[in-house]
Amino acid sequence: MTDAVTNVVDISASPIISAQGIEKWYGTFQVLKGVDLEVYPQEVVVLMGPSGSGKSTLIRTLNGLESHEKGSIIIDGVALTQNPRHLEAIRREVGMVFQQFNLFPHLTVLQNITLSPIWVRRLFKPQAEEIAMQLLERVGILEQAHKYPGQLSGGQQQRVAIARALAMQPKIMLFDEPTSALDPEMVREVLDVMRSLAEGGMTMVIVTHEVGFAREVADHVLLMDQGQVVERATPAEFFLNPKEERSRQFLAQILA
Repeated sequence: MTDAVTNVVDISASPIISAQGIEKWYGTFQVLKGVDLEVYPQEVVVLMGPSGSGKSTLIRTLNGLESHEKGSIIIDGVALTQNPRHLEAIRREVGMVFQQFNLFPHLTVLQNITLSPIWVRRLFKPQAEEIAMQLLERVGILEQAHKYPGQLSGGQQQRVAIARALAMQPKIMLFDEPTSALDPEMVREVLDVMRSLAEGGMTMVIVTHEVGFAREVADHVLLMDQGQVVERATPAEFFLNPKEERSRQFLAQILA
């Protein structure tokens, strides 16, 4: 068995993510029902739960991709509101990787990665390209820099998407089921990159059903169901001795 990643989480510090009483509706359907979430610097939190439980909606509220009707979200000391300055400040510090890679097909890998640092961070092109090449080496696809997304495998495209998010030098990374669109043999290469981020102390919130990865990398696992957090526990507690009956039902299904 692979050794678990040991993260140095300082719980005496203030949470870098603090969400309190988050409520969200789609029309008359309430998708989030008073969700609380605290994440500390360098902590890795994995969100699990059945389809439709609100996991992806919750993670998308953390950088303003989805609005919330009630409750408060504070990211690194900045309140998440519809104030454009607040949104811009938060999105500079929060990188996000989606299920689909969302790369620009007409741009090379290098151009995809340097676009935001040049236009948002105001980096000069040579500096942005130097950072991009370092990141491509970090995620193991330096040789793909001048190719187009359509020339890459799904796993390679997702690693480009991770490098693109990291190019903005975020303090927090959000992952919304980053391996769900990949063929099984490509999943490991993406998880290896995420594992290295955890080892490097990156604060991460991850929606995934990759049980082995969650056991190894997470500091805490949260189970969501019907728009609520049912249980929060360490991986050892959650997978070996969950407190809630709903958690036991969920694990019986995914571990069967």
